[in-house]
Amino acid sequence: MKIKRLNEDLALKIAAGEVIERPASVIKELVENALDAKSESISIELTDGGINLIIVRDDGEGMVADDIVLCVQRHTTSKIALEEDLSRIATLGFRGEALASIAAVCHLHIVSRTAADGTAYELRVSGGEIGEVVPAARDVGTTIEVRDLFYNLPARANFLTSSRSEFFHCNRIIHRLALCSPSVGFNLTHGARTVFSAPPASDLQDRIGQLYGAEIGRQMIPIAAEKDGITVHGYISSPEVKRGNRRDQILSINGRAVDDRGMSYILQSAYRGILRPGVFPLAVIEIGVPYVQVDVNIHPRKLEVRLAKRHAVQDLLDRALKQALSSRYVVPTAFTNASQAERIIPTSSSSRPQLDLRQETSVRQRETAAQKVRVRSNRRVIGQLQQTYILIESPDGLEIVDQHIAHERILYEKLLREVQEGEVSQQRFLLPVRVELPFESANVLNAEKEMLAKVGIDIDDFGGGTFLVRGYPALLVKTQVQYGFAELLEKVVDALEQGVKLKEVLFDHLIAELACGAAIKAGDRLSLDEQQELVDRLLTMENPYTCPHGRPIIFTISRHDLDKRFKRA
Repeated sequence: MKIKRLNEDLALKIAAGEVIERPASVIKELVENALDAKSESISIELTDGGINLIIVRDDGEGMVADDIVLCVQRHTTSKIALEEDLSRIATLGFRGEALASIAAVCHLHIVSRTAADGTAYELRVSGGEIGEVVPAARDVGTTIEVRDLFYNLPARANFLTSSRSEFFHCNRIIHRLALCSPSVGFNLTHGARTVFSAPPASDLQDRIGQLYGAEIGRQMIPIAAEKDGITVHGYISSPEVKRGNRRDQILSINGRAVDDRGMSYILQSAYRGILRPGVFPLAVIEIGVPYVQVDVNIHPRKLEVRLAKRHAVQDLLDRALKQALSSRYVVPTAFTNASQAERIIPTSSSSRPQLDLRQETSVRQRETAAQKVRVRSNRRVIGQLQQTYILIESPDGLEIVDQHIAHERILYEKLLREVQEGEVSQQRFLLPVRVELPFESANVLNAEKEMLAKVGIDIDDFGGGTFLVRGYPALLVKTQVQYGFAELLEKVVDALEQGVKLKEVLFDHLIAELACGAAIKAGDRLSLDEQQELVDRLLTMENPYTCPHGRPIIFTISRHDLDKRFKRA
């Protein structure tokens, strides 16, 4: 077969196929260009899910006539000039391929005007054929119309789904872009219907409220951390706000929305013991990294980046998440929709005696963290309600604790600490347990047999994805036999692929089940001293606010709310 040079038209269509997958890809490129042009307001208009028509209007810097012609040609950009510029890219776009790729597979119409020009100019391009630039009318900024996407590329058009499905993808990408740029106004219409209108927001929490509703915005928990020029900022949901998938988890690095499986795993790990398996938090997280430490030129659609100090970023994110989820922000309140700031109860620290509670071994006192409750003297147990809830007088009002969930959290952290700090005793099986796993999972487990042995799991490869479990951590055998081993080993595989701490994943949900079974139950009568000791122990935990399955432990009614209810305020 003789090698031939591709003609320009075919080369453009191939390049377009790498960058433009569906209408949502077009929107991403056009809106990112609008953001790079310093737009303060961007409107997007769609017809038939963007298949027939996409219009993006902005009030950015605009383009002069010569630039309008250049922008639809390949490898033309205003964002980089030298090779060293690739190591400090601060814009969302930089390759100079997007408009050329779009123009090759649609009917394109551009109208643009700069502040220095008294008139606007327009250009039409059909299937890569560039027309003449002529005068037009519009305010400062740019309007780009994309009609009949893939009209000249039927092989790609055949892969488009229904208008409704394509609109779903468009809406999702616009949400991501709007959350990454809260200071910019966004307006989206589909057909004759306004889908959402979000004026410039004062901050990220305001933007979350615009897109997800004011109540969800109020229930978001702020996170923040900084170290060595790396910053983490954003909001994560309280345990009451959850999703059935990861769709509403937005991660941006230097303002660029990215997909990062490792970061997503860290986010989910932070909620381990707070949300049950299969339930996911809502999160909008911004990570700032020095530009020289980020390589953004590794993915055709710029959906992934490479970090020079990935472990430092991951550790900082992990720290920020755990600090936020062990704070008073996660305590639900009654009566009013208080803002997050109003829900913080100022406290100080003091020591407390360690007493026996139902023959439980005392829990080791930990170092006080500023955002956690560590006070006995200003919290007085009033008594039990229906032998299920413990009523506590606090400086701010009334706190209600579920005694079963509180004891479950105490036992959970105690058992987890024993596993993390001590030697794991192993129980050998007289008859090995047979487990079948997918081929990929089997390969991962085979490569990590020594590591598994260190945490008490002894497995033999029986071939064909089948393993024989010959030994298991004695602490967990009784419970695990009831549920089977395959699901847990799959979790181990996922952990190994992400490089996370094996013990953290391996024991978590099993310890949660053990703690639940051993904890004080609803209906158990406790003396006043036992109630006080249970509350005191709870408030020394790393996370005294939610049980390992995600239920709230403490519910607070503020004095202000009580006064309002009784007409005192």
